Amino acid sequence: MAFIEEFAAEKIGLDWILAELRPLSPYGKREKSRLKARGPGGENWLRAEWSLVAGLLTAEQNLLTQVEHDLAGLRDIRGAVDRACRGYVLEDVEFYQLKRFLATVFRLQEKLALLPGLSPRLFPPVADALFSALTPGGVGDGFYLSPDFSPLLGELREKKRRDKARLARWRKERQDQVSALTGKSFNSLGRLRLAKLDPAAQALAGRPDLVLLAEDWTELEYGLRDDQEAQALARAIEALEEEQAAEEGRIRTLLSKTTAANRRLLLAACRRLGRVDLLLAKGRLAQKTGWCVPRLVPGPKLALAEFVNPPVASGLAAKGLIFQPLSLHLSSGVTVITGANMGGKSVALRSAGLAVAMAQYGLLVPAKSCCFSLCHFIFYSQRAEDSQGGLSAFATEISGLAQALPRREERGLYLLDEPARGTNPWEGAALVKALARWLKVGESITLLVTHYPGLSDLAGANHLRVAGLGPDRGGTPLDLHSLYKLMDYSLLPGKGEVPRDAIRIARHLGLPQEITAGAAKELGIGPQEVLD
Repeated sequence: MAFIEEFAAEKIGLDWILAELRPLSPYGKREKSRLKARGPGGENWLRAEWSLVAGLLTAEQNLLTQVEHDLAGLRDIRGAVDRACRGYVLEDVEFYQLKRFLATVFRLQEKLALLPGLSPRLFPPVADALFSALTPGGVGDGFYLSPDFSPLLGELREKKRRDKARLARWRKERQDQVSALTGKSFNSLGRLRLAKLDPAAQALAGRPDLVLLAEDWTELEYGLRDDQEAQALARAIEALEEEQAAEEGRIRTLLSKTTAANRRLLLAACRRLGRVDLLLAKGRLAQKTGWCVPRLVPGPKLALAEFVNPPVASGLAAKGLIFQPLSLHLSSGVTVITGANMGGKSVALRSAGLAVAMAQYGLLVPAKSCCFSLCHFIFYSQRAEDSQGGLSAFATEISGLAQALPRREERGLYLLDEPARGTNPWEGAALVKALARWLKVGESITLLVTHYPGLSDLAGANHLRVAGLGPDRGGTPLDLHSLYKLMDYSLLPGKGEVPRDAIRIARHLGLPQEITAGAAKELGIGPQEVLD
């Protein structure tokens, strides 16, 4: 069984958190894809990780901006390194990427040394031999096989340049002679077009330095014919180009082999840059959501002070509302939360799971304080109907419980969100009580949210209730926005009774008074109790 199943991660908001964790480089994104929760036995790693992230949050902002800018500009060189190791000759664009990567590593080494708390073991190593091989004439923009790579390459290019210039001059002189005779200029392709009836056309007939290239009904098209000297010069240029290509190929082959020889250093630099990038992403997430450094304590325990659920808070902020911070204390055994609809019971339950999951993924927790012990797993009970498997929501939920409940002797976190609500209330209430009794035994923490009555007599269980609606100060119906402001989402010690706020909420939302009064009468509630 995984630390947390995919649907549970989505339900408690962990998916939202991980989506907001945004590394800048391809290496950081790869590290994020390998991110996993650390369970019991991972205490030392987690303490070190939290400390690293918290330390980075104290860094000077301008320095962080510079580091992040360099990381965002990195391109993935691992494909080029792999090709070089498999014996391929790299292309100039790949050498350019390698050169830029190594130059960035040089810059980052100096900047990373200034970040507080960052261990030198996270500094990327520099492949000095490869960098020197790629920059024989010094560091500059781009990548070009300059004569600095090979004196022979410079000689070949210079000789080819001179020969091309000689051949161009020879051809220009011949073209000028023909143009002076005809009054017509050669085009950029070295071709001369004349009308057949043009008197100059007859003057060109039989010239040894011209060749008729094309002819139609009205026009003739001529080009220059090279003499023996020009032909020899053209052959010399072609030979020089072949020598130049061979020398450039030799240099690229040598650089590719040097790249392969520096594979370990290059890939180590990629990994460490990815690690630093992910740490910085965790820091940016903490700045966005608020944070504290979690504290590990022995025994099954979770104590949260003023936890702010980031995905819920973000949704509320979009509506102009503010999340009421959550505080709770859980230990082994069962804690039951009761309260009316809209009371925030499920949010409290999911927030507990989210706080633990964030901490065990090495993230800082958006709370005033967070003390907890590591879990082997987080189980969330509420499941949707499995239409493909032909199972109802109730059957799907029970199937999941059947697999998870035997793990009660492990240190886990059971989040039972209104279990058995998909069946009739009498059997549902009986199942919930039986579940609670089962989970009182073992090393796990269970947080159980329910509407069902009858848990007040469950010995050994802790009881919390949502404070709920405050006193009504008017008789007019309220919209959801206004009703939210009337709610107090604090968790208070309780006795397991289910608060009777449903009729009041229904009245606030505009249900006809005759209906709410009738419901109150059925329950034996006086009119004043519905109002207060």
